[in-house]
Amino acid sequence: MFSLAIRELTRRKRQHILTVMVVALVTAMIIVLNSLGTAYKEASRLPFQDVQGTVIVQKNGNVPEDISGALVSCSLAPIGQGTVSAISGLTEVKDVSTALYLWVFDKDHFKRALGVNWDDNFGGKLRSKIVQGAIPNTLQEALLDKTYAEQNSLGIGQEADVAGRHYTVTGIVQGTGNEVVASDVYLYLREAQDIAYVSSNLQDAEPFARTDVNIVFVDTPQSSIGLVAQEITRVVGAEGIVSGQTPLGQTVGSYSVYTPESFDTQISSLLHLSDKLLWIISLVTFIGAIVIVARNMTHGIAERRKEFAIMKSVGFRQSDIQKEIFFEAALQVCAGFLVGLVLSAVVVGFLSHTTVSISIPWELNPYPHFLVANPEEASATQVHTLPIGIEPVYAGLSLLATATIALLSSYLSGWQVARLKSMEVMKYE
Repeated sequence: MFSLAIRELTRRKRQHILTVMVVALVTAMIIVLNSLGTAYKEASRLPFQDVQGTVIVQKNGNVPEDISGALVSCSLAPIGQGTVSAISGLTEVKDVSTALYLWVFDKDHFKRALGVNWDDNFGGKLRSKIVQGAIPNTLQEALLDKTYAEQNSLGIGQEADVAGRHYTVTGIVQGTGNEVVASDVYLYLREAQDIAYVSSNLQDAEPFARTDVNIVFVDTPQSSIGLVAQEITRVVGAEGIVSGQTPLGQTVGSYSVYTPESFDTQISSLLHLSDKLLWIISLVTFIGAIVIVARNMTHGIAERRKEFAIMKSVGFRQSDIQKEIFFEAALQVCAGFLVGLVLSAVVVGFLSHTTVSISIPWELNPYPHFLVANPEEASATQVHTLPIGIEPVYAGLSLLATATIALLSSYLSGWQVARLKSMEVMKYE
């Protein structure tokens, strides 16, 4: 039966090429579209690679009346240690890092200062970005962002002023300015907390305890991000919410919990499709392929009515004919699947050179809008190469889909042959 199938395929090449190309298209569509969906999910996690965490927790607060000295933005109100401890105790939470982000309006110029615990995961991530010098050893030492240092002609061994305090520069950090929580000056967390605690303008707007922070980075397994985010929302939601709204529209005293899903709507690309739409396109393509292949094979059976009638007359059983039809369908589908894999590799290779733009919400990288001529300049955007590749699971899914096409098509064709009556066919043809 196999040799007969080979002979039939080589004899009617044009007719069978259509089936091969349709199957190749189905294979490529399933692999490429679903690999795109996975790639965009991975892209939404890229902003978190700078903070060594998968969930970010912040609190919304008031706007200070006096814009001078050390302050916090309205999206970064103080968070108490009790809340941090409650988050740390949640199931599936592997690690919690904290930081204190300050706006400092000194007489010379504005600067951003970030208090860091150099021993936690977030501090370790910052250490890896040091391009000159080393981390501070005392509370009177600091790191500077490279761009900030160059703009202010500061280098290692020189002094930088923050809120009227002097710090010796021990190292330079290579930043891009569009990271989540970008800063100009990096201090010990304890030192930043002391600056905030003694700032009367900050205390007037948001009561601040010496151990408070205003950014919490939560590290959790990728599979548990959604569950942990829900648990965090439940924990912080138990706190009393203060009335009033921030300039951004959030409730003062409420919390914001950011996960990679928060960036889904921030990704700018013509190729960004929702999961639901991807599955709809894949399903429509699959159904369309079944219809086209089945119709093509059915048409072929109609053209070979006399051939099958003769086979029945000389003793071929229906199961023998069914095997030949199945081999024909299987060979066409296998050829189409291989062509589809090659086509998928070409398309994915092309897409791997494209880029996606991810807008970082102002709340995660806040900068005073009134200090820039164009408010849009205060917004940060990251550009990444699309992290796409052929996912084995989708290659397997496309193989299953094409195998289903082969089985259904051969079954329908076999059913059509079974209805042939040899004597009637031989009589009229």
